[in-house]
Amino acid sequence: MDRAEKIKDEISGILAIILCVVILISLLSHDPWDPSIFTHLPKNESIRNLLGPFGSYLSDILLQVAGFTAYVIPLTLALYGARRLLKKEKKPRLIASSGVVVLMLSLSALLALVFKGSSGGILGFLITKISVKVISTTGAYLLFIPLILVSLMYLLPFSVVDVLKTAIGKAAKTKTTIRPVPVPAVTEKKKEALQSEGIIVAPPPYKQEALPFVYPEPKIRPAPRFKGDYELPRISFLKDPPPFNSRPTKEDLLLGSGILEKKLQDFSIEGRVTHVSPGPIVTMFEFEPAPGVKIQKVLSLADDLALSLKAVNVRVSPIPGRATIGIEVPNKEREDVFLKDILSSDAFRKSPSKLTLALGKDIFGNPIVADLNRMPHLLVAGATGSGKSVAINAMVLSLLYRAKPTELKLLMIDPKMLELPVYDAIPHLMLPVITSPRDAAESLKKVVLEMERRYMILSETGARNIEAYNKKVKSIAGSETLPYLVIFIDELADLMLVSAHEVEDSIARLAQMARAAGIHLILATQRPSVDVITGVIKANFSSRISFQVSSKVDSRIILDTYGAERLLGKGDMLFMSAGSRIMRVHGAYVGEEEIKEVVDFIKAQGSPDYTAFETFTFKETEDAAGEDRDELYHQAKDLILSTGQASISYIQRRLKIGYNRAARIMEMMEEDGLVGPPGEAGKPREILKRRL
Repeated sequence: MDRAEKIKDEISGILAIILCVVILISLLSHDPWDPSIFTHLPKNESIRNLLGPFGSYLSDILLQVAGFTAYVIPLTLALYGARRLLKKEKKPRLIASSGVVVLMLSLSALLALVFKGSSGGILGFLITKISVKVISTTGAYLLFIPLILVSLMYLLPFSVVDVLKTAIGKAAKTKTTIRPVPVPAVTEKKKEALQSEGIIVAPPPYKQEALPFVYPEPKIRPAPRFKGDYELPRISFLKDPPPFNSRPTKEDLLLGSGILEKKLQDFSIEGRVTHVSPGPIVTMFEFEPAPGVKIQKVLSLADDLALSLKAVNVRVSPIPGRATIGIEVPNKEREDVFLKDILSSDAFRKSPSKLTLALGKDIFGNPIVADLNRMPHLLVAGATGSGKSVAINAMVLSLLYRAKPTELKLLMIDPKMLELPVYDAIPHLMLPVITSPRDAAESLKKVVLEMERRYMILSETGARNIEAYNKKVKSIAGSETLPYLVIFIDELADLMLVSAHEVEDSIARLAQMARAAGIHLILATQRPSVDVITGVIKANFSSRISFQVSSKVDSRIILDTYGAERLLGKGDMLFMSAGSRIMRVHGAYVGEEEIKEVVDFIKAQGSPDYTAFETFTFKETEDAAGEDRDELYHQAKDLILSTGQASISYIQRRLKIGYNRAARIMEMMEEDGLVGPPGEAGKPREILKRRL
């Protein structure tokens, strides 16, 4: 029996000490921004508590309920465990437990009395409030101090003098050692607001310091070559983001939530703000409307809310997958987003694609990058001065920081002659920067021929796309890989004015077929009208970016929905990627000096080779030079291959042409072996060749 009692004591002592260590670690590593009852962790953020979510919730509950008195719990467990292991004389459990409870309650109340804050937690706050009402502040002191001494006498085998000395020492130690542990303040006003409204204030995103870029330092060579010798630009060419310390406080967010709810109540819209997410440019309030409230009624109050909150613009939109409405309010002070911050982020550095584009940060402050290979084409539109050109430059630099000239080729068309000529003569270019609209139309035709040439190469090797082809040829001696080709057009409107038909046809063919060949388009325009962004172009560009525009009509033309007219300018954008919802992104800024430094570094390593592209083009056009092809032939060919319907009436109806012309096009397809001879009346012809 004695042995069983001994083992039982040892097990109890060990378990008590383990529990003491767990609670102590969770308290010492507590971070107020970790997930808890009142705090929600933003996406892609890590928990700082050493015990993970369990530790963050445990420490938050203990500190919120008991304040600094929570540290008495691990101390009591340590004493209890030591007594059990050392076989000390045990006090009756009821007396010991009562002593711990009295000590914690009285100490919490005393801390709340002395420090007038959250030091005693919710327990101390409530006990102090009641006791001061009943026996006054002086009476409360006279009650709690003796209770602390008596409870210590129950727990510790000390005399009264020793107990007083220990209490004074503990109070002094608490001031020095516990102060560094951050505890969210729970004042009476905040406590009532948090408990009654249930508002969750999301913490600002964890600020990741810029990590050293993984690219190697450049080496000086007298005659650099591209294969093996080309060096990617250094991240140090870009400017560091300046420090920013003007984020909205919790008090500001709670005040804004109250104003927002009150204003909506003035318009007979009941509901509550459930979540607040501060970001670099805007703060999003998640509003949960009461049952029966129509969303459209809330959406129509954007201007009234902007007036009430003294904001330039307020954007209101439903949040997919949640029963709340997002109300985005501009911050009083704007935090600028810099390209270096995005290029240094894990999202960009760990992306496997050579065509990763650095866009900026979302409304929560998380870096946003996009893979052009998945898009596979991008349409960018926005009013003058909205940040469109800066975004194009950021995209170009993103590609230059990822890919060598042997991996990526660029074709740049800039009729405005303002933004893209700075990249002239970099070794990535297939042709000099094009500024003439007619030359641009001709160059796009050359790209179509390049696409067809690549498809022939893929067909011969049995590869389905450029990635599969490059993997195959790497193992074959003497074979060269195919580089990606990205086409930048900075002002589509100028091209459409001069040669709309030719440009639209080339863009449509490339958008429909060029992805597997590694050819991608990025189109930009400051005039988002229906004659520039035509139905054919929109249908083939599922990924789009809209900067600030002047009207709802322009926003609807670009994104098929409203909202871009309420953006703030200076890089504020709405990003719509294929198959996902519209996301608000604050674009990354890059200055002219930074661009020039990167471009000069790249130019110093070599010059572009334009001959290969031009020679191929002239060689490939010889076969078609003598043929009198109908200008709609290729469009009709793509039409029947995509739909599987090969009939004269179908071509006539879809292309809106006469019967004779449609019949002539069908005869050309039959001569080329694309379709078979006419079958039974009323039935389409058989398609003999399918799309590669």
